[in-house]
Amino acid sequence: PRRRVAGLGGLAIRPGQCPACRWWGPHYHYPALGLCRLRLEITSEDHGCWDWEPVRVEPGRFYWCNTCRMRVSWEEARGHLRRGHRVYESAYVEPDVREEIVAAME
Repeated sequence: PRRRVAGLGGLAIRPGQCPACRWWGPHYHYPALGLCRLRLEITSEDHGCWDWEPVRVEPGRFYWCNTCRMRVSWEEARGHLRRGHRVYESAYVEPDVREEIVAAME
């Protein structure tokens, strides 16, 4: 059964799917895709695996709020989660993005 998961913006996903995992970071430009930092592979929002761990906010760290599209401190991240925002340990920025920007400007 699908249910609302806290901190995921009301997205109806099952625990065990990538957007609810601490290892997953959404792609900066294409948030339905992301990088699994544990497996080092790109996955989609509906993907999941046995290495899943819940997102947790720990003191002294910074996080990525995908809802606001900004970096936040751990104190701010807790507030964003309470408001139902999608908070991750990081966002994934593709290494080739610089080349795409330069090519677009030519």
